[in-house]
Parts: sequence; structure tokens; C-alpha cells
Amino acid sequence: MVRATVTMTVREGQQGAFEPAWRAVATEARRAPGHLRQALARDPGDPRVFVVNSDWETADAFREFERSPQQDVLTAPLRELRESASMTVHELVAHLEGDA
Repeated sequence: MVRATVTMTVREGQQGAFEPAWRAVATEARRAPGHLRQALARDPGDPRVFVVNSDWETADAFREFERSPQQDVLTAPLRELRESASMTVHELVAHLEGDA
């Protein structure tokens, strides 16, 4: 399993538009083969910084989606709202759920 982490700084004044745009993208992306889950977080120290984590069954599944024309079209609204972005992809070694 792999986890892709994308950190994005949203353009000033676009924070309110970013979350619904991400939800629309995430709703479609979760249908991609090999996609497992996504999460959106916001930096409490800088409300313009968002972090997206997405988990994929395999690195190949993630790369196939990432390189697809569908992904390029799907994520265009997010690119229009952001000032910058960086991505890392890691092999997920362990995932533990809470006891509750």
C-alpha cells in the first residue's frame, strides 16, 4: 500500500472555495481502481495550507491514476486555486485504528 501526501498552499482569499472543490475531486477520484481512502487536513497555523493524504493498493495503481488524462482534467479546479504544491509518495508500513 502507498500513501500520497500533497501539501498545497491556496491563493489568498480562495480558502473557502478550496474545500468544496477538493470534495468534488475526491468524490470522483475514489472511483479509480486501487484507490482506498482520502483525507483533507488544514494547517492550524496557516489556514491557506492544506494537506491531502490518499491511500492506494499499490504504487502502480497510484501512478496509473496520477498519469491519466482523467486525473489531469479532474484536478484542474484545484490547480487554479493553489499557489504552490508538493507531493511525496511513501510505502505504508503500518496502519493502526484506535481501540474505540
